[in-house]
Amino acid sequence: MKRIVYLLPALILFSCASNPEEPKGPVYNLNGVALAGYDPVAYFEQGEPKVGMEDEVVTYEGLKYYFSNTKNRLLFQENPTKYLPAYGGWCAYAVAETSGKMEPDPTMWQIQDGKLQLFYDDWMTSLTGSLKEEWNTDPKSYKVKADSNWEKMNQYDGYLNVIFLL
Repeated sequence: MKRIVYLLPALILFSCASNPEEPKGPVYNLNGVALAGYDPVAYFEQGEPKVGMEDEVVTYEGLKYYFSNTKNRLLFQENPTKYLPAYGGWCAYAVAETSGKMEPDPTMWQIQDGKLQLFYDDWMTSLTGSLKEEWNTDPKSYKVKADSNWEKMNQYDGYLNVIFLL
């Protein structure tokens, strides 16, 4: 198990570096649709991930959020920040361990301290162990690291934006 833990950060770094086509904005999205079209409210209200519908949509901070029903859309409109995922929806473990933005699997999720967290998952994690399971070996420590890294990552993104505007 110890070798697996050492391999996880290397796997994350490889995945981040080897996939240049991945979107790297502050919020995980595909073609302007946040959370790959999953309903952010469903995690809280229905206790499971649900794919949203294109006719139940809200544009928030330039991204489209899809909802699985009208009630969820209205709840989001009342208080969007309550339902927005931690770390912009990027893999929480990658943010904690590498300060990297790695595409999450919206079906690998949990709510910690009232915030939705998403995690990366693919065939490789079936061999090395789930990043969500690893996170849950010490959730408080991982959250502290991820919170700190996310703050630094957002400062850095801001500096880049200023540099490119000059």
